[in-house]
Order: sequence, then structure tokens, then C-alpha cells
Amino acid sequence: MIQSATRDFWTLEDDLAYYRIVQGAHALEVYSQDVFVRHFSTWQLSIGGVVASKQPLELNFARNAAESACPVWSGIRKVIEALVIRKLATSAHLTDSQRKFLGCRFRNVAQCASDPSVWKDVKLLTDPWGQHLPLSALTQYRRFVHIPEPGPLACATHGIGGTFVVTDALLDRFGVDSLPDWLELLTATGLLPEDHSPRARFAATASPDRSAW
Repeated sequence: MIQSATRDFWTLEDDLAYYRIVQGAHALEVYSQDVFVRHFSTWQLSIGGVVASKQPLELNFARNAAESACPVWSGIRKVIEALVIRKLATSAHLTDSQRKFLGCRFRNVAQCASDPSVWKDVKLLTDPWGQHLPLSALTQYRRFVHIPEPGPLACATHGIGGTFVVTDALLDRFGVDSLPDWLELLTATGLLPEDHSPRARFAATASPDRSAW
């Protein structure tokens, strides 16, 4: 396959592999040099096309790339994820699976974005009403509380006194288990306002007890 391909066929080439990104493709086909290994559905990697490694991939007995053990595939996958992040960071519309893809790789979003200011406009936040908000919207809030479900309580609490309600679904999107972990992740990227309340940002409540805010 490599020998018969022209340079125009490939979207990208590096020391590890050849990459062809195909818009609208339903899967990413992976080759260990000229030998087909497997395909990844777009829900797994959020991208479709063809990848052919320049070095043999380490395979398990099912002839699948052993992702945790193969350093070549590990490097290739990082390149693929960077391509996806750049693409999604400038997308006007994101699916729930694409938001989770970016959320779980949140630390890489700012690094991979071609424009340092673009990543703050990515709509990775969702309020209790289901409205998707850009990351930059966090500068409008000073207090953060955790209410598991986006029901009437969460909707009544969100926005009061500059309060942002963080639900379980939002925590899961960013791959964290608690409000303190989520806030620590966002603080490290400078997204939270400097004057937010240290006490309130780690508050977790099941009722709108305003005295605790």
C-alpha cells in the first residue's frame, strides 16, 4: 500500500507513520506497514481515514495493536489525538461524545490548539438547563457547587450570586470524580477568576443553602 501511494494521498507524514484523514469516514483503518491490523470506529478516536506505521506494531494474539505495550502505536495515537483536538477546537458544533473526547484530554486542548485563544471558546461546559457554554464563560462565576442531577434544584441554584452548578455529567465529561478535582484542573489552566471564593469553590451541597455560599 505504501509503495503505490503518492505523497498527495497522505494528510500528514512523520517519523512514525503516514496519516490520511478522510472527512465523513466511519472508521480509522490501522496498518502495521503494509499489513492491516484493525479499525477504530469514529466514536473511539473521533476521526476516520487510514494510518500506516513505518515500523512494525507490536500485536497481541488477536492481531490487534497492543495499545498499552506498543511504543510505536502509543506515539501514533498521540499524533492522532492532537489532530482531532485541533479539528474539534475550531468546530462550530460538537456532539456529546466529542465533548467528552476533549474533556478527558483537557490538559492537551490548550497545547494542541493552533491559536492559543481559540481553546477558551470551545463549548465544553453544560449548565443545568442543557445549554452548552464556552470555557471562557467561567470568568462570570465566583462560586461553584456540586449538585448531581440537572433537575429543578440545580436550575434554581445556577446563576444565583454568581454560582455555577457542576453536575455529575459534567464531572464525568472531564474524567474527574469530584468538584475539588474539577476545580483544580480548571485552575491550573487559568480559567477561573482570581477573586473566586476559596470556600465556595470546594463547596458541595444537595440543597440551596445560601448561608454555606
